[in-house]
Amino acid sequence: MTPASRAPASSWIDAIGPGWLTKVLSATGMTQAAVLHVETRPLPVASAAGELARLQLTFEPTRPPGPGTIIAKAPGTGPTQRAMDAAMGLFSRERFVYAELAGALPVRLPRCYYAGDHGKQEPMLLEDLGALRMGDQVTGLDRADAERLVDTLADLHAAFWESDPPGGDASRLVSWTDPALAAMLTQLVTSGVAALRQRYAGRVPAPVLTAIQDAAPDWAVVLRRCAEGPQTFVHNDFRLDNIFFEPDGQPVIIDWQLAGRCRGTQDLAYLLSGSMATEALGECWDRLVRRYHAGLSAAGVRGYDLEQCRFHYRQSLLYTLAPGIAMLGQMQLRGGDARGLADTLVLRTLMHASDLDAFATL
Repeated sequence: MTPASRAPASSWIDAIGPGWLTKVLSATGMTQAAVLHVETRPLPVASAAGELARLQLTFEPTRPPGPGTIIAKAPGTGPTQRAMDAAMGLFSRERFVYAELAGALPVRLPRCYYAGDHGKQEPMLLEDLGALRMGDQVTGLDRADAERLVDTLADLHAAFWESDPPGGDASRLVSWTDPALAAMLTQLVTSGVAALRQRYAGRVPAPVLTAIQDAAPDWAVVLRRCAEGPQTFVHNDFRLDNIFFEPDGQPVIIDWQLAGRCRGTQDLAYLLSGSMATEALGECWDRLVRRYHAGLSAAGVRGYDLEQCRFHYRQSLLYTLAPGIAMLGQMQLRGGDARGLADTLVLRTLMHASDLDAFATL
């Protein structure tokens, strides 16, 4: 019995049963042992779009078992979550990445046991990374991890530099120059300006808040500028909370719902501005940008000089402001931000954009 054929449930995950898991895991070659019992434990996540649960599986003892725990991921059931998924195709895009692109990406993703099926209301089943070290965006990014992640981005971006995405269907990837998405972000930034000014007045230099207010009505222009230049395959939500680390330091990247085509410095700027403490970033951002550029060059990228890369990094900081404003709004709608994640992300980004005079790049 599939989740869709059961009685209505509050989430696709709630409807998961042993029979369906047995069918899916055997079809994908994970195990031929029947699942006898499944215990579902919802996981608290900061995602505005999805729901997660850890599944504890008990298998029949007569055959080699499959994974003892699995992470199930499904679209969120709240009205805002449903609206976001409908507008942006988040679940379908992440399914596309795991089902069709993952094998071509030069980065480590969680193993995907089943990519899900939106039409059948069947969730995605992913490797449980709970035993690994998880990034903590509020605590912040240290230099060693920053260097590993910069190298990871250089490898990813160089692999698809100015070329079609793996799988060859760029229409299934996010483009912030898409008129509908650009209009949505413009409305988001415009509606958040007053609250942003009120919240951060006196905490960040006033000119950067004024610049956001002045640019907000034409934020689609900002997005177009940030998308100029050499394009590549980007994660679009590359921040420390979406990264785990193997014991040897190798990163494992999760949450591919916003995978797209854009300038590579967008991932780099989003990572560093939101995940590294302001003082530390002020001391090392240029060194990390140079490391990223050197990684691109070593991987065969030509015709992209360091000054272009620095300029694009400064300009890409403007893109990072809109997700921060969105996260602040979502945290307020969902009853607070106990970790201080949204405030940390926005404050760091505002300070870095001010220090680098990012709006001057327009």
